[in-house]
Amino acid sequence: MINIISAIGSLGTFIMALFYFVSVSVQLYQMKISFIPALGFNQILLIRDKDQKLNLKNTSSNVEENEDYLKLYNLGGGAAKKITIEVLLDEDKVIQKKYVNMLPSKEGYMLPINKTVFDELDDTIKNNGYESNMNIKLSYYHNVSRKKQEIFLKGHIDEFNNYKDKEIYELQFI
Repeated sequence: MINIISAIGSLGTFIMALFYFVSVSVQLYQMKISFIPALGFNQILLIRDKDQKLNLKNTSSNVEENEDYLKLYNLGGGAAKKITIEVLLDEDKVIQKKYVNMLPSKEGYMLPINKTVFDELDDTIKNNGYESNMNIKLSYYHNVSRKKQEIFLKGHIDEFNNYKDKEIYELQFI
């Protein structure tokens, strides 16, 4: 009789150890997911004034002057490393390339944009087009998986609002 009770106790201990192992494995997987970086851009407005000059405005900044950068954010919990940012025309022609060594969580990087990028945005608006030929390719590594991640974003311009002295458009990367 004692052998049967001992066997049931041993079996119960084994089952409890198995549940504990599964529980710890699930918690470790959830921690791994929470440290994955998620790179993205903030809301960007393109403003054409009455002189037909195109200005860029990041909505998260308090700068009243003209801006010539896009603000890249790490929205995830982890640190993205060895980031390569390529601004492309027609998915193959690189018009600008930048390197960022590390972008920790909840921090931003001001990606300066050159005249070619401004000209492409201006041409898209002048041609009443909403799909730009401008694309952004982000390649980065992160600490958990140590694998190279790639994101390909296509530029899209929406008409935001029109006033007597200026037109406002929103630039999105989808």
